[in-house]
Amino acid sequence: MHYDVMLDGKTRRFEIERVGDDHVRVVVDGGEPIVVERRALGGGMSLVVDGKSYDAGVVRREAGWDVHLLGVQHSVEVVDPRKKALRLAGGAGEGKLKSSMPGRVVSILVEEGAQVEKGQAIIIIEAMKMENEVKAPVAGTVSGIQVTAGQAVDAGGLLLTITPIQAE
Repeated sequence: MHYDVMLDGKTRRFEIERVGDDHVRVVVDGGEPIVVERRALGGGMSLVVDGKSYDAGVVRREAGWDVHLLGVQHSVEVVDPRKKALRLAGGAGEGKLKSSMPGRVVSILVEEGAQVEKGQAIIIIEAMKMENEVKAPVAGTVSGIQVTAGQAVDAGGLLLTITPIQAE
């Protein structure tokens, strides 16, 4: 399984595959594979790599974990691929919302001409058997709606256009 992980503020690509009850094969950023044995330890875990044992303290927080390893605290957050895809669908502030994955429009929460705020939910799309809120990438006026409720959408298809509010 592939994961994008924010590790101390930097996005890293992890490939993790279970190879036994307590063993996983880990590849970080396409590097060499490492087999890691995991053992639960009270409030943390023991990781065995190449015969060496490392104790790791793990503390759950709202957006991820704080991991203490070899005396250093690391901030770890697994990036939800659906949220990442929906965030990227927003067009990076251009005011054009595009579908990042195939799905079905469940509902449109705004009308053409409506004023919207950045981050406001404006469309609900069902993708991968989950309903996902698509949020406005910019504050502005809805200037075009290119889809209807119930419509199937392809990845990259234009959903809606927002004319951004111009700073005065």
